[in-house]
Amino acid sequence: MRFATQPRTLTSALHGALILGTVDAVLDATGAFTVALLATDDPDVTPVDWTYRVDEVLTGSAGRTFPLALPLAAPLVDLADVAPTDPALGDYLVVTGPPGAEFRYEHVQSAPAATWQVPHSLGKHPNVSIIAADGRQVFADVDHSSTDLAVITFPTPYTGRAVCS
Repeated sequence: MRFATQPRTLTSALHGALILGTVDAVLDATGAFTVALLATDDPDVTPVDWTYRVDEVLTGSAGRTFPLALPLAAPLVDLADVAPTDPALGDYLVVTGPPGAEFRYEHVQSAPAATWQVPHSLGKHPNVSIIAADGRQVFADVDHSSTDLAVITFPTPYTGRAVCS
């Protein structure tokens, strides 16, 4: 990440002309960084309400460039909270990594039953979607007896599938 003052020269009543270069922030192993920057609304500095130009310098990706104001009232800023995005224009960064574990289980109930025992081994209380044999979505009572078992109760016997995710 690169931060440059706009304009390049600022004037301080206390220190005179401040010619600031760019400040480069290097991401650590977790993708985070910390950098100390001058507040853009510091009353001792002119012009008033100037901004930084932020350049995202990322390996393997075209970064964005955007203006950033850093007010005195907000001494700690998370760039992810203030960086502009426009989802309609596709402003996002694809971060690739290893595929995640499969967290889905499909239970098939071939014999009609009013109570289905669904042992899913997902280690959590999953969302459960129930699809009758004719393809309709069915609503029923789902009791998560444990993190690896869901018990589904219907008013009448059904056959179909329960998809746990």
